[in-house]
Amino acid sequence: MFLYLLFFISAEIFFISFTKLLTQPSFLKIRNMKGIIYKANNKKTGESYVGSTSKSIKERKKDHKQKANKGIGGYFQEAIGTYGSEAFIWEQLDTASNANELAQKEKEYIIKYDSKESGYNSDNGGGIKKNVYQYNIEDGLLIEEYDSLESAANAINVGKTAISNTCLGHNRTCKGFYWSYILTEPFVIETDLRKKKVIQFDLEGNKLAIFSSVAEASRQTGVSKTCISRVCRGERNCAGGFRWSYK
Repeated sequence: MFLYLLFFISAEIFFISFTKLLTQPSFLKIRNMKGIIYKANNKKTGESYVGSTSKSIKERKKDHKQKANKGIGGYFQEAIGTYGSEAFIWEQLDTASNANELAQKEKEYIIKYDSKESGYNSDNGGGIKKNVYQYNIEDGLLIEEYDSLESAANAINVGKTAISNTCLGHNRTCKGFYWSYILTEPFVIETDLRKKKVIQFDLEGNKLAIFSSVAEASRQTGVSKTCISRVCRGERNCAGGFRWSYK
């Protein structure tokens, strides 16, 4: 009887303490936290970086600046190191109420501002933890839902990159299944809108090669993808000793 009473009192104390925690401002802030999509635009070059975060833009700007000062990170951190963080206009583009929405919106804004091909994004975005959906290739019906790329990859014994590339439209299938970050039935293959074919010319206008994208042209020729994009948009006459054009 005594042990039962002691257990009851302990449980009641825990319940009261937990209830108080739920009403604390700091807990409510975390529970109701919304992610944001932001863009940093280089005032000197016009190039942009699109990112997502659960922090404020001020905090994220500080993070990027610290990486630049340490000489780590990617193209964007290199640009901050070259031009300084104040050379960029930082702005919030959108908000999201959960990780899946945040990942999807980041991907969409990277496409909208062409910040992978013509800016500082090194990948297609959507790299935060999010749900992954597995579909039957015969009818597009949902087979399974996973809470992360890692759990999906472990389930079929492949690398996370293989599933991620399929979700982003680079590959049609992985291990005989469709994959997506979006829940929809039936699933329909989405064309990768980022890719525009690029034609390479010599300075006399003779066609030399056709590439599947700016990124591929850059990889094959060693010419900066930003410079190739500028020529394709008519902002420069040539890059790397060649002329370039979208097909």
